Amino acid sequence: MHKMRAAVLILFLASSLAFGGCLMRQRTGKDGKGPEISMDNSEISVSIHADEAELLSGVTAYDAKDGDVTDSLAVEHISNFIEKGRRKISIVAFDSDNNVTHAEREMVYNDYTSPVFSLDGPLRFSVNADDLTEGLSAEDCLDGTITDRIRLSYQDEISSTPGLYQVTYSAANRAGDVTSLPVTVELYDPAEESGKPQITLSEYLIHLELQQAFDPKDYLEQVNVDQMTYEKGEDDELHAVSAEDKILGEEKLSIENPVDTGKEGVYEVTYTVTSEEGQTSSIRLIVCVNE
Repeated sequence: MHKMRAAVLILFLASSLAFGGCLMRQRTGKDGKGPEISMDNSEISVSIHADEAELLSGVTAYDAKDGDVTDSLAVEHISNFIEKGRRKISIVAFDSDNNVTHAEREMVYNDYTSPVFSLDGPLRFSVNADDLTEGLSAEDCLDGTITDRIRLSYQDEISSTPGLYQVTYSAANRAGDVTSLPVTVELYDPAEESGKPQITLSEYLIHLELQQAFDPKDYLEQVNVDQMTYEKGEDDELHAVSAEDKILGEEKLSIENPVDTGKEGVYEVTYTVTSEEGQTSSIRLIVCVNE
């Protein structure tokens, strides 16, 4: 009997609260339902420079009480990439009673490119070097310069011993896209550099499209060997500065070129020069073949 009375009392209180809430809404004129958001397309193609108006193109909002509330629409949040170049947009709309409605659509960038590395010198460092990212920079179409986000991981344990080491540089933008650069880093002992041949390239990292023509000789600029300086002439050969008829031959300069422009990837072209005394020096050109 007591349980039945308690149940009746609870039901009475719930009904009273519901009635009171309904009466209050009637007196204040407020409703509890947010606007309805409609869009002509659930997916849009836009530039990376698109503003909010472009992201909301084709989206409208209507409220049963206020009518057209399209002007209240706003972009609440843009997600990280759900796949390269594709993100989700969270949209909100408000009515005069501060009711909020949420909706989502996807956007696909029609001009997006992943972060890009550039390099102003060879990846050769003294065994005493503290920074193995010196000379390397990264640019992104969304964030601009992201050089400060470059990270370095090691395939080989770096030691104080001169030699070649396999490393990977990476840089990420705010949308979560990461570009990786697996390359070879050379550590050298400054005390052993005197008198060694030297090779200078016009560039140390280049980007090619698939099937783009590539000739590694195009990037040779200067070679110093056996107390002679050779520079590229109009015929693309390396001529001695002091005697232009003297050309640096293949017996002193070799080029190892593994680049396949038909296959996306990161390649390294190795240029090696050998002196008459048998001293050798090598420089690598990093070639990124992109889609």
